Amino acid sequence: MAKTDDARVIQQVVGGDVNAFAHLLERYEAKVYGLVVRLVGNEAEAEDLVQETFVQAYTRLSTYREEADFGSWLYRIAYNAALMHLRRQRTVALPIDERLAESITDEEADRTLNEVTESRIAQLEEALTHLAPDDRTAITLFYLEERSTREIAYVLGTTVTNVTTRLYRARKRLSLLIKNAQ
Repeated sequence: MAKTDDARVIQQVVGGDVNAFAHLLERYEAKVYGLVVRLVGNEAEAEDLVQETFVQAYTRLSTYREEADFGSWLYRIAYNAALMHLRRQRTVALPIDERLAESITDEEADRTLNEVTESRIAQLEEALTHLAPDDRTAITLFYLEERSTREIAYVLGTTVTNVTTRLYRARKRLSLLIKNAQ
């Protein structure tokens, strides 16, 4: 379904066709779940938050403006719901020695993150849980959902420059976390 298809379905839902929302749910549910479960680290909580996200999206659909595509708008709702959940839980990211993370070269970070094996994927998933929510969101959306830095900036409510810097630093932090886990 393309962006124009999303717009058509949104118009149908806003026009009173409540069943049309199922098309949006079907298209985005797994992607939103992927982001949320990486943020909260718990499948049951993620399922609840995804449901909350879609209820909020449905009730606010008439306020959606095409300043960002529907997927980014939905990710922003999911991100905010997950962030509020984490704040209630008082979840704190693992402290990372920033000087040590900065000492990792780009090549070393790339090599660590690109060596894809089953154990490396498990290490990567574990390392992601130790990053701050904004970093987890940026990494997930950029690398796993292949979203642009502009879209990520919209979701996080920040600038493209900030997202670029966040991605750069988060890659190094992930590399350090993975190296320390070995």
